Amino acid sequence: MLKDFSELVKRAEGGEKTRLALVGAQDGEALGAVVNAARKGTVEPILVGSPDAVKKTAEVEGIDIDGYEIVEPGDDGDAHTACQLVVDGRAQALMKGRVSTGDILRAVLDKRYNLRGKGLISHVILLENPRYHKLFIMTDVAMVVKPDLKQKIEITKNAVEVMHKLGVEKPKVGMICAVEKVNYEHMPDTVDAAIISQMSVRGQMGNCIIDGPLAFDNAISKTAAEIKGIDSPVAGDIDIAVLPDIEAANALYKGLMFLSDSKSAGIIVGSKVPIILLSRADTEECKYYSILLSGLVS
Repeated sequence: MLKDFSELVKRAEGGEKTRLALVGAQDGEALGAVVNAARKGTVEPILVGSPDAVKKTAEVEGIDIDGYEIVEPGDDGDAHTACQLVVDGRAQALMKGRVSTGDILRAVLDKRYNLRGKGLISHVILLENPRYHKLFIMTDVAMVVKPDLKQKIEITKNAVEVMHKLGVEKPKVGMICAVEKVNYEHMPDTVDAAIISQMSVRGQMGNCIIDGPLAFDNAISKTAAEIKGIDSPVAGDIDIAVLPDIEAANALYKGLMFLSDSKSAGIIVGSKVPIILLSRADTEECKYYSILLSGLVS
């Protein structure tokens, strides 16, 4: 169990450097974040982009890139060049710079590179909140808009795999809904949550404990669960919160970030290498944590 990001930083900074390909390295904010991580000894950056454009950005932003490798993209563009670096064993993770998310995902899914994982590509956010006793994952806040049952299963498995790589042997998963009881007439997400929970009981979801449907208060507060008479093995102690759709997940995530002192790191998982997508609203701290997280799960 990781209690907070300071423990994640300690683990990452004490390990091997991650070979990180920055796709579209002429983006000033992304370039600054990667160079900052490189200075702290956690990554070996490969800057994918027009050398002239990358150097100009570095000069304008006052970023020292002396000694870092710059790879000029081929005819297929930055994203395909970066994927080839992964295939060649030169990169272990990808990070979005000045290139569209769609371009990166299309390149990752291109059969030429064989980087697609066994299931769905999804997004995980690792969160620290001062009122919760450990880091936990929230998913999916950025990729899968309205997941069906099959996609929820894959989203859950992706998050469980991340927690395994972070050292949580048997993560506790809460399938979050608005209520704690199955309402098959009006709330189909509660049915999905119950099915996935039962699949876990039958050993179909891997090494984890899943319960649901659970409202978010019961998932993070043992007291709230006891008041409502809910006897759950995960109540008040979740490692993963699986939200019913992107609207609920994104709204809850941003609420926690902007109305409390939460910290976060986010990556795309499900492909053979993690992908870092940063928002311009992300703090420098968040950017650094996301880079570290990609290294720990790569």
